[in-house]
Amino acid sequence: MLDVVVIDTPTLGDRSYLVHDGTIAAVVDPQRDLDRVLAAAAGAGVQIADVVETHIHNDYVSGGRALAEACGARYHVNVADDVAFRRHAVHPGERIQVSATLALRAVAAPGHTHTHLAYVLEERGAPVAVFTGGSLLYGSTGRTDLLGPEHTLELAHAQWATAHRLAA
Repeated sequence: MLDVVVIDTPTLGDRSYLVHDGTIAAVVDPQRDLDRVLAAAAGAGVQIADVVETHIHNDYVSGGRALAEACGARYHVNVADDVAFRRHAVHPGERIQVSATLALRAVAAPGHTHTHLAYVLEERGAPVAVFTGGSLLYGSTGRTDLLGPEHTLELAHAQWATAHRLAA
């Protein structure tokens, strides 16, 4: 049985997600306070196998790398992100098989950042949800001005297209 645990920090407007099949889990966009993520995994009795980042950005402090190292999990970051640490370089369209029944499919979702990814949650090969990581929000979209005014217009156009594509 598929379950999604929301780890919400309303004061920051951030959400992390623990998605699992009752045994194996993936974490999407873990925040730096790993104790809440680890407690959620322990409470569900699941092992974290994969940690995915929708984007690397200055609007939140990620705990992804530290969580992956602490759990011995695979750490997934967009291939287009120029990072100095070890990670699995995710390509848009790539499918990450988390368990026998659970997978995440990376989808290019530029707008909030140039290299933003969304992850389509698949259960037994069928799409059931999407994690957009600040690209598509409830009643809104992610900010397009955080990378500087020279990128805002281009990112706004990309965000509009991404929002329509993800909503569809």
